[in-house]
Amino acid sequence: MENPALFTTSWDDGHPLDARVAELLSRHGFQGTFHLPLSNREGFPVMPAAEMRRLGEGFEIGSHTLDHCPLKTVGVAEARRQIVEGKNQLEQVLGYRVSGFCYPRGQCTGKIRRMVVDAGFDYARTIANFHRTLLADPFRMPTTIQFFPKEYTPAHSVLGKALRVLVRKSIRRGEWGRRKELFSVFQGNGGDFMSRLQAMLDYVCLHGGVFHLCGHSREVQEFDGWRQLDSFLRYAAERIPAERRLSNREVLRYRAANGG
Repeated sequence: MENPALFTTSWDDGHPLDARVAELLSRHGFQGTFHLPLSNREGFPVMPAAEMRRLGEGFEIGSHTLDHCPLKTVGVAEARRQIVEGKNQLEQVLGYRVSGFCYPRGQCTGKIRRMVVDAGFDYARTIANFHRTLLADPFRMPTTIQFFPKEYTPAHSVLGKALRVLVRKSIRRGEWGRRKELFSVFQGNGGDFMSRLQAMLDYVCLHGGVFHLCGHSREVQEFDGWRQLDSFLRYAAERIPAERRLSNREVLRYRAANGG
């Protein structure tokens, strides 16, 4: 297969429950990336330094600013401080270099991207969804879907009112061509969230590309989704060979080594 299916996951905000996600990933033989701030200005708990180091022994750790700061809400100097100090302090905790970054709430502009590049990161992840192909720019790494069923119900975003917004923005930005395939698979499956998720993975396995599952461990707890996450990872493990279960950084390295 010229474009084999790869599978990666990423988990944001550094909640102590990330350890439970890590346990599930390990159980099913998956890698993943955890994007950690050093604290959270919204008041959510963040795992202590010792837990960060333990997590970093088995998984890739990326930065998520100093205190989970939405970078468009602050001035340039503070945004730069959040990016640079978030990286430096996380590296001090872990004892090694951190190469990946995730934009809090997906807030990325040209200026913010440049600050991330200048801080010495190798790549950055966004929250753009319904992608199975990577973009040319490693500082705008997209995702496939967030593991949070609430966001994909008619009363909330994708299948409800915000559907029109998603389509309009994607068309305006020239992104719809890359997103419409998986969106059509998701929308066209009449089942529940889990069956839609499985249908999207089956599509990526058939046509190639990257299935990038992202999420927040505290939200998995919020909707009591641990059994569902365990079930989906078991389903994915039956379809994705072990050598193609990668961290975010490894996905980008795989692309670079294999010409796209």
